[in-house]
Amino acid sequence: MKTLKNKNTTLWILCSIVLFFLLLSCLYEPLLSKFLTIRVEQTMINGEVNYPPFTPLEVLPFGTDIIGFTIFAKIIQGFKYTFFIGLLLSIAQILSSLVITILTLHKLGSKILLPIFSYFDKLFTLIPKPFLLLLLIGPYSNALLFNTDDVQPSANLKFVIIQLFVLFLVGLPNLVKLYHSELSVLFKQDFALASQTLGSSKFRMVRYSFKPQLTELTLNLFFKILTQNLSLFIYLAYFQLYLGGSLVTQLDASTKYTVTISNEWSGLIGQNINRLASTPWTVLIPLAFYGALILLLNRIKRSLMGGMQNQSI
Repeated sequence: MKTLKNKNTTLWILCSIVLFFLLLSCLYEPLLSKFLTIRVEQTMINGEVNYPPFTPLEVLPFGTDIIGFTIFAKIIQGFKYTFFIGLLLSIAQILSSLVITILTLHKLGSKILLPIFSYFDKLFTLIPKPFLLLLLIGPYSNALLFNTDDVQPSANLKFVIIQLFVLFLVGLPNLVKLYHSELSVLFKQDFALASQTLGSSKFRMVRYSFKPQLTELTLNLFFKILTQNLSLFIYLAYFQLYLGGSLVTQLDASTKYTVTISNEWSGLIGQNINRLASTPWTVLIPLAFYGALILLLNRIKRSLMGGMQNQSI
């Protein structure tokens, strides 16, 4: 009982941390942006006027990028996009794969849907997902690349939909296969065979008899696919395929700086990755927050699964 109480306390603390940062991020545009330092175009250091980028020692707490925008403000603003995009994408994939798997229990579904998803699952194992996403999303990125004179928010939304749709489709076949494999094992159990002998249908068994097993599997798969999606965001950002589109800023006659429009965390990492040697804080600080988010999600998963196991005991 004491162990279960400790796990529940840990879970509440971890969830509270996520909700606190989410609240800060949601309050950025209406409130916090009026009080935070968003951009530092120049500052006095040792009696001399200096221009960006500024290190974390020069502009607290995390410094600025090469055009003066503070990393601290960008991290606060971008968290909600990172969290909600990853969350909604993962939920859509989990629910869709579960529905499709249930449909494969029907004879028509097992003959049509299951072979199709099995084929694409094998195909996607042969082609690494980052390169597959690059091939599918890259052409749309080039067509929807903006500069500071012609930003089109409606086109940005269009690009987000295209990105999420491709990510959604690429992750679906493997989830369908995993759910189908789990159901195949469950239907061979003694209690399942007895239920089918007594006249229980497969759909009824999935809804009632297999509910505990499917709930545990769904939680495991949800956090697994959420972590995978966050990792894929990093791969996309490395190739400047930022979620929400890119904005090109002309620094001088020969230098362009491509940035993420949404300030989503993976985009903050990707837009500065080529400047890791000259401005390491612009990459390492967002990367540290990104890694901390993934570790936090994994810790929430362990607390949830541990609580479920203790309750079943």
